Parts: sequence; structure tokens; C-alpha cells
Amino acid sequence: MEDFFVVQRCNKIIIQGRRAGESSLLAPVADWYRIADTRTGGFIGDGFDHQEEADRECQRLNARSRHVSSR
Repeated sequence: MEDFFVVQRCNKIIIQGRRAGESSLLAPVADWYRIADTRTGGFIGDGFDHQEEADRECQRLNARSRHVSSR
């Protein structure tokens, strides 16, 4: 059975101001993760900062949906 929920990596947008005289133009690069429902195209929850957390929740949701659909 296919998984209904999948983890998607997203780019985190970090807005930083610069003060006069600062030369650094590089903003830190960061990611965040969200769980997508492949049936509806919607998203579950508020997002996760760590992929491991998102993977764990995704596995839990998929296991639960398998249990419900097998009835």
C-alpha cells in the first residue's frame, strides 16, 4: 500500500537587516520540513525544524491511515 503522507523539504527564508558599513551579503541557509497529504495536496501541522521529527510523524500518520483503511 502506498504512503498517503510524505515529507517535503522547504527553504527557510531568513530576513536580516544590515547596518551601515557591514559587508556581509550572505544570509544563513536553513531548511524546514512539512508533511504533505498526497490525496488532497494539503499539508499537515505547522512544520518541523528537523527532518527526523517530520519523518517520525509521517510514519505515524501512514501507519494510522493503513490501520483505518484496512477495516
